[in-house]
Amino acid sequence: MLTVDWIVLGVFIVGALLGMFLGFGKLLKFFTGGIVGFLISIVVVYFCLGMVSSWGFVQELMAKLHEALVAAENDFVTFLMDIGIEKIILAVALFIIVQIIRVIIVGIIKSITEIDNPVMKALNKFFGLVLMLAAICAIALIVFQIVYAIGGETAENFKQAITGTFRLEWVYENNPLNDLFKQIGEALAGGF
Repeated sequence: MLTVDWIVLGVFIVGALLGMFLGFGKLLKFFTGGIVGFLISIVVVYFCLGMVSSWGFVQELMAKLHEALVAAENDFVTFLMDIGIEKIILAVALFIIVQIIRVIIVGIIKSITEIDNPVMKALNKFFGLVLMLAAICAIALIVFQIVYAIGGETAENFKQAITGTFRLEWVYENNPLNDLFKQIGEALAGGF
């Protein structure tokens, strides 16, 4: 085994112990709070905006707002209509709702997983371990993707550093994020 293998093994062991020590509830709250929680809410809003905007009462509210803006007739209102202010207001409102729901769901899950019961304590520790190891794997894949995207000499040096390791070279070459970003690039280049 190479030094890199020992470092990876050490990171996984420390991560597993930390996941067991903190438990699923605390880790979930940590990983879904702050900027990560903000990004999660943005992704949820992005995927739900089309569905929510097709609801009847939402379309009626957007139509009433549009009528009120048309009735105002001034340059600022014209600018707001040009940028689609009714869609922006809907997206912001949906974002706020998703943030509130996310906080409530995480709070409920945290409370459930931290019940003072031997079975729940064991499950909390086990799922904490699983969540921490999944987070470490996700971070590693993101780092591999960044190095792959940079390319050039940096990518070659990185690939040489992990050549001969247990499975890191294979993970680097078969990173699922590489395919995801290739498909996104092709979609953007093709105009969807």
